[in-house]
Amino acid sequence: MSTKTLPLAPLDPLRRYSIEQARAYLGISRKTLYADIKDDLIVTIKERKRRFVPGSEIVRRSQAPPAATEASAA
Repeated sequence: MSTKTLPLAPLDPLRRYSIEQARAYLGISRKTLYADIKDDLIVTIKERKRRFVPGSEIVRRSQAPPAATEASAA
């Protein structure tokens, strides 16, 4: 398992990002990101076998209050 940090460019809400890039922008683990996708907290785009996160979803999710996530999990 790699623990390297990706250099983050300014976020473009009109671009799509890989799972690893989205995870880095959100500051969450890969496991947490996939759990949020499964719980429909983050919308993704599937293209063939790859999954992408729209920049607009990263912006929306990063602005969501943390308490809202915990409350929905309960």
